[in-house]
Formats: sequence, C-alpha cells, structure tokens
Amino acid sequence: MELVIVKYLNYNYENHMLVTHQVLKLIDLAIFQKKGLSLARFGIGEITYLTSTASTVLVQQFERYKSYAGITCSPEEIRRQLIQALKNTDIAGLIPTSRLDFWGKATKQVLQDLQFMPAKVCCAWVMHDFVRERMFWEWIRNKKIVLVGRRSEHAKTLFQRHGVQVVDTINLEGYKDLDKAQNYLVQPADWEIVLISAGIPATILVPRIAKTTGKVAIDFGHALDILLDGENFNHSQRVQEWKHQYMDLDEYKSDDNPE
Repeated sequence: MELVIVKYLNYNYENHMLVTHQVLKLIDLAIFQKKGLSLARFGIGEITYLTSTASTVLVQQFERYKSYAGITCSPEEIRRQLIQALKNTDIAGLIPTSRLDFWGKATKQVLQDLQFMPAKVCCAWVMHDFVRERMFWEWIRNKKIVLVGRRSEHAKTLFQRHGVQVVDTINLEGYKDLDKAQNYLVQPADWEIVLISAGIPATILVPRIAKTTGKVAIDFGHALDILLDGENFNHSQRVQEWKHQYMDLDEYKSDDNPE
C-alpha cells in the first residue's frame, strides 16, 4: 500500500504579512546585493481571473474594467500567466480580509485550490499606503528608477521634481504590449527599480523582469495615480477619462471600485 503524505498549508496569510518597513528593507537589501526582487500584487482583477471555476459572474462584473486593466487576450491565458506570476514572485501582495472581506476570502480559496502559499506576503496595497506618507520621496530619492505604464511620462516630471533620477519611461497599454516592454527592460541599462503601473500585465511582468535582470521590479498599480492626483484620485473617474479617450462612449458603464 502506497503511503500518501499530504502537506498542510496555512492559508491565513494575514498572520504573517510583511509590514511596510519590512518590504522596504527587503527592497533595499536586494539593491545593495544586486539581486533580483519582485513584488507582484493580486488584487480584485487578478483574483477575478484566478478563481478556479473561472466564475462567469465575476468576469462579467469585471468586464467594464477589462480594457482599462490591460486585458487584451482570453481569460484562460490571463489565468495561466497569473498562476505563473503568483508562484514566481518573491513577495506576493494579497488582499487581507480586514480590508475587503469577500475578496480576502476569495484569495484564500484561490490559494487553497492551487495548493500553494507564497513564502513572503504583504498587503496588496502596501505601496498605495506608503506613497501617502512623506517618507516615500525620502526613500526613493537616491534610487535610479524606470517608470512603466500609460501615465509614466506624465509621472516622470513629478519624480524629477522630487529629486528622483528617472532613467527611462515605457508605455504599456495592455497585455499585447507585454513582451515588447519585457524585451526593452532586459536590455543592459543603469537602473535599480522599475515601477510598473499597468493593470494585470504589471502583475505578470514583474516576476519576469526581476528574474531576467537581477534587479527590483514592483507592481506599483494605482500608487502612481495617487502620487499624481493626490486626494483627488478617483478610480471610476480615471476609468471614465480613459474610456472617453480610447473607447466608444456607449461601452462605458459607471461604477465604483476604489481599490
């Protein structure tokens, strides 16, 4: 009779979430040691596509945000790529139930279905919270960075105004541009951190970049919008403005999704 050993995994990741200063310490250490480090965030959009049942209800609800979040391929492909990102990232940003109960529980279900638990976990919005502190500029000022995303060129001026050396900016509009951005970033260049604000493609890209470049890659998300818009940042308004610019107006449906 064959003995089957079942490994028990504790999916209550809130019990060992890294806090902000611990995440920053790991980033600084990686830069000092010239080692790759990735922080990929698995928020509402990512968990929507990671659900094992590929819930048509959740996907349909996310439909209004799909293009804005960079989804330009099939849900099956996105899920496959997100699973790979979840398993390869050095630090996984996950949703705590204390922040969003439904999505925190959904995240735990995803991990349970995959029978996988990341070694290092922090809040999915650790950078969003950090940029609201004055210390953010002090921390990043002496670092050489690359900004990636549709607002990267706009953000460059702000970062430079705060004394940050922006080595380069790259536009990344959707999944279709992911390989192009990756090929550009892996070329030898004098930067230490890449901040990627590009929806779900950012989550997928971050572990790849850290592994291939040996540098720090952070899924920065709406932290960039918060820096640019301050307390006026409004997710639904940003989606509406983007759709007015890029999409047919009839396709837009108003909704609120502040996280």
